[in-house]
Amino acid sequence: MGLRDGGKHHLSNSLLVAIVVSLLSLFLILHLTVTKETLEVLREISPYYLAGAILLHVAGWVAWGGRIRVMSGAIESSLRMRDTLRIVVTSLFTAAITPSHAGGEPVRVYLLSKDGGMSLGDASAIVLLERLLDLIFFIVISPFAILLFKDLVFHTTGGIRVILGVSLTLLSIAIIIIIQILRQPEWIKNRIPTIIRIIRFFVGSRRSDSIATQISIEIDAFINSLRMFTRLAKGRVFVAWILTVTYWALEFMIPCFILMGLGEDPEFVRVFASQIILMTVVLIPLTPGSSGFAEFGFTTLFSVFVRRSVLGLLVVTWRFITYYLNIIAGGLLSLHIIRKR
Repeated sequence: MGLRDGGKHHLSNSLLVAIVVSLLSLFLILHLTVTKETLEVLREISPYYLAGAILLHVAGWVAWGGRIRVMSGAIESSLRMRDTLRIVVTSLFTAAITPSHAGGEPVRVYLLSKDGGMSLGDASAIVLLERLLDLIFFIVISPFAILLFKDLVFHTTGGIRVILGVSLTLLSIAIIIIIQILRQPEWIKNRIPTIIRIIRFFVGSRRSDSIATQISIEIDAFINSLRMFTRLAKGRVFVAWILTVTYWALEFMIPCFILMGLGEDPEFVRVFASQIILMTVVLIPLTPGSSGFAEFGFTTLFSVFVRRSVLGLLVVTWRFITYYLNIIAGGLLSLHIIRKR
């Protein structure tokens, strides 16, 4: 089996595991929450609010694409808005089938380089700043969410506290590493000799020399891009921050629209706080696409203020919009790109 075939096999297995675990989780949640009232709620459901929830998710894609467009403009990239939107949606497929959604970043780096006419170093700098903005958002806002749910977090089983603690620790470590890279980009270049030794072990000295030269070129481009963003493109970084907040606000509004579609009056602050905690928890890389963790974590947090008869429908609809739509749209775009190239 070749490397490419092995990669396809791995992706297929990850997709299968993610979907099976997710569907089993949703089935169990429905089994535990469906009541006679649930059938009445289904009869009164409003499709307009559900359509609005889907539009919010699509608007989130646009905000994310806008963020990439703003930052790529700083290096005079030829990317248009529709290009960055396509890059975002395509990367959502691999993100949905990898632990901690980590598979999306390499795809965005690759597509930014191929479609945007930029080096891998420039593309990596953009994606790194993307992640930094997201991490800062969650680090800043997580304490307020935890305070709002302090009874659930601090007076429940130790498992939730441990998971949340590990997640916040990982967030903090990630921010420290990224800030270190931003402050001293040469820190990465100083690691090149170690990288070369590892490469030489696997591919031999002849090929390792050419690979090392290419790595050095890309790291130089990466360092130059980081310096440009931190010193010359602060205005663009600020706009990217606004788009980051906009993206997450749109995503966090989705359960509110679903609840209104189910005839409920959503508690907006609690809905937002629940998802902030959830997104922090699912950072732990345990299952592809956080399947199982996302469904049961969402159920646990929303059960505090959502009726049981509505809860299962809320979880299923939310997961379809925020997860399965990503797989469908991202998968179709990925197939289109593969066939085109």
